[in-house]
Amino acid sequence: MKFQLAGFESWTFQLVFCGSLLVLEAERDGVLLSTILQPMDCTRTRIHELIRQPSCTLANH
Repeated sequence: MKFQLAGFESWTFQLVFCGSLLVLEAERDGVLLSTILQPMDCTRTRIHELIRQPSCTLANH
């Protein structure tokens, strides 16, 4: 299910299970950013980090 967050109205977010991983996805204007969430992560904090400083990481799980 997609959701929005105050302060990031132009972004759409969703949480996706990929095997045993929980992935946070952020989408705007055809750009898709994603990050793996750890069990104790604050979703709001991780959204801020993802939008402000996107990075590219390849994981082999």
